[in-house]
Amino acid sequence: MSTSSPAERSNVPVTDRDLARLLSLADEDHAIFTGTRPEYAGRRVAVVLAQGAAQHHVDGRTGVKDFDVWSFYAAVPGEGFPFGQRKRHVDFGPSPHGRNAYRPDFTDRRRARWERFTGRRVDLMVRALPVGPDAPAEAVITALREWLTRGSRMSRRGDDPMPSPWWLAQKAVVMIEPAPGTIVWPLAPER
Repeated sequence: MSTSSPAERSNVPVTDRDLARLLSLADEDHAIFTGTRPEYAGRRVAVVLAQGAAQHHVDGRTGVKDFDVWSFYAAVPGEGFPFGQRKRHVDFGPSPHGRNAYRPDFTDRRRARWERFTGRRVDLMVRALPVGPDAPAEAVITALREWLTRGSRMSRRGDDPMPSPWWLAQKAVVMIEPAPGTIVWPLAPER
């Protein structure tokens, strides 16, 4: 698996092998997250691919700029989930998807690090869902769809920042675990 020169987007299909690689990266992130928050160790209920890469997996036309991977945890009853802004960035590694190319006007203090990646950037985020830690896949998918439906109904007001469910509801969401490849969102995807 070689990595080609940088490009803004990859038009290579997102395969089951790619989803397995993303799950491996999410597993590493889970170990880091639960290393400092052991109460969540047995509470991860889902890992999904979202936004542009998920949309590309569904339609084959969008292209992959980066991979947005979200791990969802069963909420701890009576406790808020204070990790809304937690985001890690890791290297997908060599693959047919190549590496990210950043426009000259793109400014981010992490850019120099990201440009050293051998593959596409993977953004890892975490959220909680109102399900139990042993919830079956169907219940987790239902909770995710309800969360995304609420997000899809939010109205954007000027330059106010929008919450995660709004952003994720703008494009597809594809299950990586527990039901790999299941299209969680949109509810009736176009093929």
